[in-house]
Amino acid sequence: MSGSKQKSSGDVAGTTKKHQAITMETKVKITERVEGGEKMVEVAHSYNMNHSTIGMILKNKVKIIEHVKSAVPMMSTIILTKRGKAMEEMQKLLSVRMQDQHQCRVLLSLMLIQEKSKSLYEDLKKKHGKESEGASFNASHGWFHLFKARANLHNIKVKWQGGECRQGSCSGIS
Repeated sequence: MSGSKQKSSGDVAGTTKKHQAITMETKVKITERVEGGEKMVEVAHSYNMNHSTIGMILKNKVKIIEHVKSAVPMMSTIILTKRGKAMEEMQKLLSVRMQDQHQCRVLLSLMLIQEKSKSLYEDLKKKHGKESEGASFNASHGWFHLFKARANLHNIKVKWQGGECRQGSCSGIS
């Protein structure tokens, strides 16, 4: 077999390798093994991973160690960004407001939701003071999609273009 690569049983044309979630516990063990002198390729082979995955784990070693020290369960697989109190409270209030508007059958406008979230955040930032200093918030489309998923608001329809809602006296997310 000169010049050709051997295909493993999982390497079939048109298929991809299934994504594998790696727990923090495994990531810590991997970093310990490599720092103990074991070669990256050997560690990768023992965990059935690519050596580039091991390299990324080692590159993020500091973040992984901090995350593990923060009393987060070792079975978690990703490092989450921590939100300030103002952000958490704003998202809770916005979620409740959106659910109320949805129950009133009010068509929600993304533009109004973004404006309301920004004003709520600024008010709560003033209320919480130093805990929220330096944190900036931009109510982008991406933020809204992630917020909607976090708040489990999958059944709420949002009007993407500007304009007023025409149901009753409610307009958007006042």
